[in-house]
Amino acid sequence: MSKHLAFLLVLLSLFLTSCFKQNIGPQGPAGPAYTGVISGHVWLYDQYGTRIDTGLAGVQVTILNSTKDTTITTDSNGAYIFTNIVTGNYTISAHVPNNGYADTKIPNFQFISDTLNRDVKMSAIPNFAPDSVSALLAASPNDSLIITFSSDTRLRSYIIFVNNTSTVNGLPGNYRLSYIRNLPANQTKATILIPAGDLHDAGIGSGALAHYAVYGYAVNDASVYEDITRGKYVYGAVSVTAVSDSTVVP
Repeated sequence: MSKHLAFLLVLLSLFLTSCFKQNIGPQGPAGPAYTGVISGHVWLYDQYGTRIDTGLAGVQVTILNSTKDTTITTDSNGAYIFTNIVTGNYTISAHVPNNGYADTKIPNFQFISDTLNRDVKMSAIPNFAPDSVSALLAASPNDSLIITFSSDTRLRSYIIFVNNTSTVNGLPGNYRLSYIRNLPANQTKATILIPAGDLHDAGIGSGALAHYAVYGYAVNDASVYEDITRGKYVYGAVSVTAVSDSTVVP
């Protein structure tokens, strides 16, 4: 091998080494940690979506991060305040002890310093539920739900959960689809078409059974929040009981 060729090979080796070398220096110090205040109000809403100005005292508000949680109660105006909060990611949850309202959360928000306001809204658990539901295979490419209700002079809402098993309700692991509908004042019957395409997209194929559960639902639900780990919503402001049925997917 000539001296010229050997020199070129050395240069090439040095070039390749410099390209693939990882310049990893020592880890820098963590960013500064501050303290501050997180405060807000709890607002309550009835099953029709109307704000309630009573019963605001004594709501249990909990703030938590990866290391600890702290619970306090609201004053007569629904106000709460957490002091000496350190920079970090937090979740706030709220619970009414008499259980007349759906629990809720403000999940995974960042606090840096100073004062941060986070109001919490909670809806009443409805005291009505549908009377019946019949799930039918429609002539068109849909499932058809016929739902009956008792009469009410005010607009209400209801929610339909769909799953591929008979275990179907508002828990994130127990539904694949959800549909929220309004029921006009004095109306006692609703017919809802569930597109077959929706069912197929949710993994419930043609010829399989789709299971439906229908609950009374708070108008403009203020308690609903996202379960970040599952990417689905938690619906707490639903009636205690439900009606259910199943039918074949077109």
